Amino acid sequence: MAVRASRARRGDRVRSMGRHARIAQLARLDEPGLDVADLGCGSGRTVRQLLAYEPAVVHAIDQVSDLDDDLLHDPRVRSRIVDLDADLVLPTATLDRVVSLNTVEHLQDPVAHLVEVHRVLRPGGVLVLAHSDWDTALFTSNDDELTRRLVDRFVATVPTWVDRADGFMGRKLPALADASAQRGAPFEVVHLDSWADPHRRFDERSIAFKVAMGIVAAAADDDELGPPAAQWLADLSTLADADQFLFTVTDVAVVLRRR
Repeated sequence: MAVRASRARRGDRVRSMGRHARIAQLARLDEPGLDVADLGCGSGRTVRQLLAYEPAVVHAIDQVSDLDDDLLHDPRVRSRIVDLDADLVLPTATLDRVVSLNTVEHLQDPVAHLVEVHRVLRPGGVLVLAHSDWDTALFTSNDDELTRRLVDRFVATVPTWVDRADGFMGRKLPALADASAQRGAPFEVVHLDSWADPHRRFDERSIAFKVAMGIVAAAADDDELGPPAAQWLADLSTLADADQFLFTVTDVAVVLRRR
């Protein structure tokens, strides 16, 4: 009985681990003092998880300044604002680990980006390349056919606040690794993982709400889909209030070792 209870508790911990903690775990920071970079770090949610493993430094790199203030003042964090479509502003073969979450879909040449990551990693260094596959977004709703049409529109639309997007990027990550090798920057595929975390919340700070708002925005200029999209959003709130709501999206991560 005790063994079963222990296994159940471990299972609960695995299920409750969010994407940022998973990415940090997959980075295999198995010894303290490593040099790490988070590419496309955003506000720093993955940076926080990486810091728990006691790295020497985390280079928090993005194209805009959005890092939380406490992380900006952490002596272990080096904030860098760079053009991720250009060369990384880091010396060759100086990093032990690199992580990248939901970044490559926005890049002009994702393969060139992997080639540049290969350059800055030390031989044997690890890249965790991860991305949500937005075409797999699942919403509990009152109209499954409408939900499918809205998700299809969302995946096919490039938001106005970015230059590029690819709603199918998650499933394309292994092919990016192969293409990098063809450009003279070979990686060994160490591990391939995917998961779909369940989300029950639907408020303004929840990931489900943020994705739903993106879906509604993508349909706004469509005379046929726009009006029902607004009602669809209201129905999601009603379902959440009744504790009947569920959102998931498949995340894919490929762990690559620099050869």
